[in-house]
Amino acid sequence: MFFLRHSRKENVYNYHLRVSKTLEKGSLSIQKASPLQTNAENLMGTYIRVRVDKSSYYLMDENSKDGIHQFNGIGDHLGIIAPIGDGPEKLRKLDDFFINADGSTKILSGIGDQATIYKISPLREIDQVFQINYLASSFTTNPSGEYLLYGSYNLPFTKFRLAKTDPKGNIISSFLENTYTNNLLPMTERNFFQNQNNLYVIESFQPYVYQFQNDSLESVAQLDFGRYSIPAYFWQEDIMDSFGKMSESGFANLHGVFEDETLRLLSVHFQKPEGIFKEVVIIEKSTGKTVKLSSNLTDDMLYHYPIGVEDGELLFLTYRSVILDGLPKSDLDKIQMEIPQQEFDYPVIIKAKIRFNE
Repeated sequence: MFFLRHSRKENVYNYHLRVSKTLEKGSLSIQKASPLQTNAENLMGTYIRVRVDKSSYYLMDENSKDGIHQFNGIGDHLGIIAPIGDGPEKLRKLDDFFINADGSTKILSGIGDQATIYKISPLREIDQVFQINYLASSFTTNPSGEYLLYGSYNLPFTKFRLAKTDPKGNIISSFLENTYTNNLLPMTERNFFQNQNNLYVIESFQPYVYQFQNDSLESVAQLDFGRYSIPAYFWQEDIMDSFGKMSESGFANLHGVFEDETLRLLSVHFQKPEGIFKEVVIIEKSTGKTVKLSSNLTDDMLYHYPIGVEDGELLFLTYRSVILDGLPKSDLDKIQMEIPQQEFDYPVIIKAKIRFNE
């Protein structure tokens, strides 16, 4: 249970509420299941970063980061963009990616104390855009060609956790001054969430949702996780000491912000001594009704990985085996033909409609 407070801002609702109603899984009705073709060459793990455009799904395994796997709208595997390795048309390292409207891909690759942005054409040709003396772990771009880079708490490489550059990589403004001086392992999170016309920014170990607009960064929401809030000692001690103590008592992190015209979704990660849990908070924007879905990484992963909101429906990444174990039989019968058994277990993108009035 936690509080969500929202500031008053154009196109942003005012919230001061306690999330208390937990939905049963049957309150969601799966509208579509899109299996993603899987073979021995493109097996992926549990932690996957997903981007979606009008014609394709793009998946990056956050553990291996061996490339970006592209699938078309019906789930056929179209190959790997920016494979990692030595030789031509390969990259040495992959940290984050962004899909442009023209089908090209922008890639962030951080090595040492520098970050490089590459552009990959639809024909998989690689060109360097710029290199910058700023160790970024994630990024995004805007229609004018400017970039936002997130560098986390890694002093002395990042004096500011957020930097804006021009199209050539020159820093033109900075945000979120970095005052953390202890050792901290590099974060490998997704920090930027573009939803319609709103660009949201989140950080590990912070309860804020920021909105970036007109060269300004404003906190538009703050989450109070109660006893799972990050303790003050975390910022005062070396991470090798503080993280272990914090894990013994448990802590919460904001993992994602998604929305369309009707719904807003917040994905909240809880690391507790007994396991890893997730609460997916869903807000009906017209009424302010708020509910949540609870899941865990051990035996309840059906709705554990939200990846978007589209046309009033929720998008989740899951696996065929999870659907077979976790979906009620009445719902499973409706989509079983869409997820046939194959040689390997495989990812499935599911679209689900929520019923608020139940």
